[in-house]
Amino acid sequence: MTVWQSFILAVEMLRRHKLRALLTMLGVIIGVMSVTVIVMISAGFSHFMTSQFERLGADTIIIAYDPGGQWQGPVGAVSKLSLEDVDYLMSRVQGLDIASAMLMVPAQKVFRGDLEVKNPRIFATDENMDDLNRLKVQEGRHMSAADVRARANICVVGPEIRDRLFPDKRALGKLVSFSGITLEVVGILESLDIMGETTDRDVWVPITTAQDKWLGGDQVTFITTRPKEGVSVDDAMDHVWRALMLKTGNRPIFRVESRQAILNIMGLVIGVAGAILAAIAALSLLVGGIGIMNIMLVSVTERTKEVGLRKAVGAKNSAVLIQFLVESATLSLVGGLIGMGVAYTFGSVITIITAIFDWPLEGGLATPFPVIAALSSAGFSALIGVVFGLYPAVRAAKLTPVEALRAE
Repeated sequence: MTVWQSFILAVEMLRRHKLRALLTMLGVIIGVMSVTVIVMISAGFSHFMTSQFERLGADTIIIAYDPGGQWQGPVGAVSKLSLEDVDYLMSRVQGLDIASAMLMVPAQKVFRGDLEVKNPRIFATDENMDDLNRLKVQEGRHMSAADVRARANICVVGPEIRDRLFPDKRALGKLVSFSGITLEVVGILESLDIMGETTDRDVWVPITTAQDKWLGGDQVTFITTRPKEGVSVDDAMDHVWRALMLKTGNRPIFRVESRQAILNIMGLVIGVAGAILAAIAALSLLVGGIGIMNIMLVSVTERTKEVGLRKAVGAKNSAVLIQFLVESATLSLVGGLIGMGVAYTFGSVITIITAIFDWPLEGGLATPFPVIAALSSAGFSALIGVVFGLYPAVRAAKLTPVEALRAE
């Protein structure tokens, strides 16, 4: 009997004992399905994170003052980031395209008459922030370089700020007030939801206005920049770090990060978590293998006379061994293929449901079918079938014709 004939016989045995075969394959089905679904969901969230960072600009470099991170000694004259550092970096690092400073304004309410919004996110920044973060306005305009130079009393607000302070949605040219300053609304930000953070409650103010007319001082919270076209993010970060070390006398009191590095770390975390979960799910394949071994032992017992007849007419031990191994592998492989089909259906349902609710982003969560991972799981399930079917197959091959023929 050839391997192909053994396969045909195995398929026929599955057809004859459908319920028993299904119950036997259940562990393999669940194992392959679980591994494939976990890989699909991990890939979907990785794609989601990548798309979110790309919307803001994955090549953005962020510089922050952080003396407690790598430096525990005295910091000397350098004790903060300021607007002068923007000019310093742009003049020292030739590979930078544009840079922008940002000051996080302490939480406070914004109001107009008796209408107010508590705890908006207030950012004091400059004309480059919209370009660096790919943020657009749906009405009006962004702040300009002229606004920053003139310390203009203007602001750009998010849609929620506009809707709650101006029920008629006519905010452009109108005034809003904070504790200590009144500003004219010149633009309405486009609504953008990134990793759970939304621009709907944002207020942007010229940084010079905030420093000279409102908060005082010249400190900024962080500086963002990006490399010129053709310059890698890693090279630009290295040059920025060298420039900062030159300024501080080699004291590492600043932190230089990039969104791409943050994305890589988050992707690594998701990948490792997915691999661990997939490994745990793969344990059910072992459980399925034990079930296959059990049913193959039963099959050997049921077909003892068949084995005796085959050996009586000249079948070799190797032929009987191959027959039962092929049957075991077929049983496991079919279970793996069924698991792949269930996983594909489950992933499609997830995509459709999340698309209906536009979560976590518009169009839903993409769950691309991992063909390589699915085929690997199915192949591994067939291997499990061979491994766990080996003992029953050897037991069948070792039967002598006399013992087999007289078995009840």
